[in-house]
Amino acid sequence: MARKRKTAGEKPSPPQNKTETARDDGGRTLNLPVNRSKYPVFAALAVLCLIIYAQVYSFDFINIDDDQYVYENSFVAGGLKLANAVWAFTAFHSSNWHPLTWISHQVDSSLFGLNAGAHHLMNVLFHAVNSCLLFVVVKKLTGAFWRSALVAAIFAVHPAHVESVAWIAERKDVLSTLFWLLSAYFYIGYARDTWRKNSLWISLIFFAFGLMAKPMLVTLPFTFILLDYWALERFEKWNAANLLPLMKEKLPFFALSLISAVITIFAQSSSRAIQSFEQIPLSDRLVNALVSYAKYIAMLFYPMNLGVWYPFKNDHSVAQIVIASIVVLGISAVAVLQIYRRKYLFVGWFWFLGTLVPVIGILQVGGQSLADRYTYIPYIGLSIAVVWLAGELFEKYDLNKNAVAALCGVIIVLFTALSFRQTSYWKDNETLFARTLAITENNYFVEHNLCIALEKKNLLDQAEALCNASIKSNPKLADSYNTLGTIYLKQNDLNAAGENFRKAIEVDANFVLAYANLAISETRSGNIEQAGRYLDLAIEKDDRGFFDDRKKFDAFTTIGLESLKKQDYPTAESYLKKALSIVPNDLDARRNLAIALHSQNRSDEAIDTLQNAIREFPNSAEAYNSLGLIYAEQNKKQPAIEMFQQALKINPNFAPARNNLSRIAR
Repeated sequence: MARKRKTAGEKPSPPQNKTETARDDGGRTLNLPVNRSKYPVFAALAVLCLIIYAQVYSFDFINIDDDQYVYENSFVAGGLKLANAVWAFTAFHSSNWHPLTWISHQVDSSLFGLNAGAHHLMNVLFHAVNSCLLFVVVKKLTGAFWRSALVAAIFAVHPAHVESVAWIAERKDVLSTLFWLLSAYFYIGYARDTWRKNSLWISLIFFAFGLMAKPMLVTLPFTFILLDYWALERFEKWNAANLLPLMKEKLPFFALSLISAVITIFAQSSSRAIQSFEQIPLSDRLVNALVSYAKYIAMLFYPMNLGVWYPFKNDHSVAQIVIASIVVLGISAVAVLQIYRRKYLFVGWFWFLGTLVPVIGILQVGGQSLADRYTYIPYIGLSIAVVWLAGELFEKYDLNKNAVAALCGVIIVLFTALSFRQTSYWKDNETLFARTLAITENNYFVEHNLCIALEKKNLLDQAEALCNASIKSNPKLADSYNTLGTIYLKQNDLNAAGENFRKAIEVDANFVLAYANLAISETRSGNIEQAGRYLDLAIEKDDRGFFDDRKKFDAFTTIGLESLKKQDYPTAESYLKKALSIVPNDLDARRNLAIALHSQNRSDEAIDTLQNAIREFPNSAEAYNSLGLIYAEQNKKQPAIEMFQQALKINPNFAPARNNLSRIAR
């Protein structure tokens, strides 16, 4: 009696004692040697991740997004507490709504402060867990032990994933993928036994968590339908009768995807992150999407010359467009033709195409053409297609299993070495940006960010050259003019600084930071009235939360102090009072306000201000000294002496009080 032949979508048999029974989707049963324990695989994946990423513990923050996500974000740097958690769920900061990502960073800040290395290692931990969980999910889905292990290993060591792991601000990638995989794990359990409704609801909860970590997960319910077709075998033919019941059970998933998409578009629109069709026409976006798909395919097999940011191009050659069309449309045609014979090919390919849709650039956010981090989930589908196809070919031509295993090992070792090198570029701003500039052209964004990094280190000549290069590459980048103005401000070239801040405002009339910097420039030029006007405009136009209370306080204090120097005491009083309305207990602001009041012959108010400050800060030598000066100018010699003596009692080395006491005691 002939043995029944398995069809291309049949579920694999349970593993036997020393062999794994899997299928090649061509109908043949494959008996592969297998160590049934998953723990050696977990250990191997963890070791691979450590080999590549242990170095990040010595790495610094990067000034692209890490500032907004961690070290300059008071709601994150302050750690996890109620007020910061509320902000996480209500803010559209950084053009996104992803509260669980914010919570994750807040937990890190509570545990590690602003230790960049510890924040990096948390990303590595998430990536290692994701690699192990991916193995579990694919194994649960297909029953193929070694193929699942290979897919997980490729995920763990692929150089394109370095950006998602080594970049602290990309916590959203590794965190959202954790929830994606957990959602898939419970969905597979439900699909294998639809009476287990709890598994479906748990899957939905993890999907919701994933969307609250990164909205790119909106494609997950469509991916579930692909899995329903392939390994889960919940339908055979692509028709309405088969699809409608499966889509109906996923309506809560689709509803969450829709809600997340609407929130994300609103968040990105409100922060003006979405590029208009006037800025980038639809035709250019479609061409870029096609070319980017082809580049992502090439990057899977040849992950070289990777950088942190690739500028959008609208001058692709005809040859590039033709080759990209042949690659993308050709593979799509093959996948459709193999829809029944090689389901894994169809599912893996359209997993790849579909999960990239939210970030492929039709709805263009920012000025990049593509990004390594966007491959973190899409490459899972493409890896499955490649690994299963390779497995079928190896079996078809009866290749030596040891040779196949050696080849797989060589690929993993090679990818590990490339990823180790790619990770090393992320150690600091200068290394990362210099590397990216070496492999890209006209990269105004990276030129500008390297300019910022050098400006902060006071390497002003190098920074100035890079800012000018950035402006040459893109004269419409307001940030470059603003940073160039900051450089001139440090060089005390106030005219050049003001000119560049005004150019920044010409390019972007709502550029809050340029208004704030122009206020500083005008203050230092002595144009206090103009400075106040620009500061008021900066605060008025601030709809992204740039001016938190600390920044407002510093700005008001700066103008107040400059006004004191210019002996414009009414203006100094006005701005110092504004500062104290934000931070009422700031001692220096109170002392300076007392000086402004006394200089307007309102000494009684000045004395009251200082006496109130002394009651709150009884150990402030500066406050006693300031009060002593006012008494001295009022010819109240004894009270003045008592104040100077009290200041010296608190701080015997306080030279101003000692000098004032010597002067009045003569």
